[in-house]
Amino acid sequence: MSIISIAIVGGDLRFVRLAKILCDKGFDTWVYGITHPDLPKNVHLATSLEDISKCQYIVGPIPFTRDGKNLFTPLSNTSISVEMFMENVKDSFLCLSVLKKDMIKLLEERNLRYKDLLSMDEVAVLNAIPTAEGAIQYAMENSEITLNDSKCLVLGFGRCGKILAQKLHGIGARVYVEARKTLDLAFIASYDYVPVPLDELKKHLWKFDFIFNTIPVPFLDPSYIDLFKKEAVYIELASTPGGIDIPYCEQTGVHYVPAPSLPGIIKVHNFYNH
Repeated sequence: MSIISIAIVGGDLRFVRLAKILCDKGFDTWVYGITHPDLPKNVHLATSLEDISKCQYIVGPIPFTRDGKNLFTPLSNTSISVEMFMENVKDSFLCLSVLKKDMIKLLEERNLRYKDLLSMDEVAVLNAIPTAEGAIQYAMENSEITLNDSKCLVLGFGRCGKILAQKLHGIGARVYVEARKTLDLAFIASYDYVPVPLDELKKHLWKFDFIFNTIPVPFLDPSYIDLFKKEAVYIELASTPGGIDIPYCEQTGVHYVPAPSLPGIIKVHNFYNH
């Protein structure tokens, strides 16, 4: 039986750990666009995309791209354009993440085989756990008050919003959750959080010590931001472009905390290996 070949291209610390897992399991493992002292000794260090073009599987970073032009390579000075990447991986199965419509269109126009890993619930839910824990860590580091008995607003009730609300509730915060769907609002109430319909959000914004956003759509314009408490801490968990008017935050002195890609930053147990 031939050994399966897997290449990892770009990515954060999670992908360094993934390289070790794959090497330990006996896969023919390559990396490109990652420089880190913890990379295993027996991993193959590719010097170009051509080196990995024959690998059966290629794992891309989370997110695949932030600017729509280059892959996300925070651990390397190597710039890898989306166009060059797609030109060199025609024979591989691509395991990618956080694919927007324009990227999906490019992949399908080239008849490339791919899967968006974070579209899989079993991956996305586990990924949301360190995101939620990291958000709580950032909140504690950026405020002089305790989360216990504070008023926290979670914007969005997707995978990340659900887990974050549960963890905040568990440490004694008074949790409010914004959602659009009536079904989500019913679930929010059943979990003993305070449901906040989007069309009633402005009535509540003055209350909160911490605001956590998980919605990747800019909807918090100045008319919302002006209602924030002066001492409120806003933590942006959503992918680009996020949910808030950043220039207006800077102009008005809102305590804005960018917190992208938390699972690749904070220390987490290796449940990815379970």
